Amino acid sequence: MLKRVEIVVEDSLLQQVIGKYHLADAREAVFLALKALLDEADEPEHEPQDEEYDEFSDLSAWRRDPIATPAS
Repeated sequence: MLKRVEIVVEDSLLQQVIGKYHLADAREAVFLALKALLDEADEPEHEPQDEEYDEFSDLSAWRRDPIATPAS
């Protein structure tokens, strides 16, 4: 569904985007920007499993004696 809205944008930025991505008009530039924002929001910013283990950041690695867990 299309909805007509009136927005104010920086013309120089709009023209740069239109030229860079070979878009037809401002409508396509706004569509591309909104789509990019939605796609970016779907991707998690941080994937812990992608990181290497860092013993210097792991405070438990610096303990001399492991903490005993209470028996149930």
